[in-house]
Amino acid sequence: MSVPSLEDQRAFWNSWNKSWRFRDDLDFFMVRQKEAAVACAQRLGLKNARILEAGCGTGWLGNSLTDFGHVTGIDLSEQSIADGKQRHPNVELICGDFLSIDFGGTFDLVISADSLAHMYDQQVFVNRIADRVRPGGTFLLMTQNPLVWNRRSEFQPPTVGQIERWPSLRQIRRLLARDFRIEHLSSIVPGGDEGILWWVENRYVRGGVGRLIGRERWRKLLERVLLGREFVIVARRNG
Repeated sequence: MSVPSLEDQRAFWNSWNKSWRFRDDLDFFMVRQKEAAVACAQRLGLKNARILEAGCGTGWLGNSLTDFGHVTGIDLSEQSIADGKQRHPNVELICGDFLSIDFGGTFDLVISADSLAHMYDQQVFVNRIADRVRPGGTFLLMTQNPLVWNRRSEFQPPTVGQIERWPSLRQIRRLLARDFRIEHLSSIVPGGDEGILWWVENRYVRGGVGRLIGRERWRKLLERVLLGREFVIVARRNG
């Protein structure tokens, strides 16, 4: 697999964010990501913390954490950062390459949401995250669940400038093993409509089970057994 240039990657993310993230409202998937991030910060009891989001897009997710401390977000897309500065002035937004920027110290919490799969060298990315998390600090990783995404009919193959490599849970464990220990593992937003997961999004199955046990309870059950579209992993930095 050839590596797209940073300019091609930037152009892709400028276009993608303009289509999906230049907005004030949150879709259900974004709401669940926000809930996961806020719940993590609450469990950690963060107050006046230093928080960093790597691959922040417009900074909408980091904006949900400003009550817990100072939030810095970095993204390659200059258009996303420009849009985010207008929408989310309470977040310090930086346009640049996360792998090369000096942030001047470490952070209590580092977040990566939907960024890992778009890194050519995922181990280098995770190692860089580890360098930015203080000993005993936390890394919140939200990343695509390949079991689900490989069984979604709406999935489109990568285009110019897009890297798309979904690591399995086993691969994620290996990526984290050197510097982190996983403290919490879950998933959000069940999905899949092909192969062995055809029943997850089948409206007749959802309707029937929903009438039996309730749709919300069914969703939470599927998330607990890791059939959500997104892994949510809370990992503690080794001290």
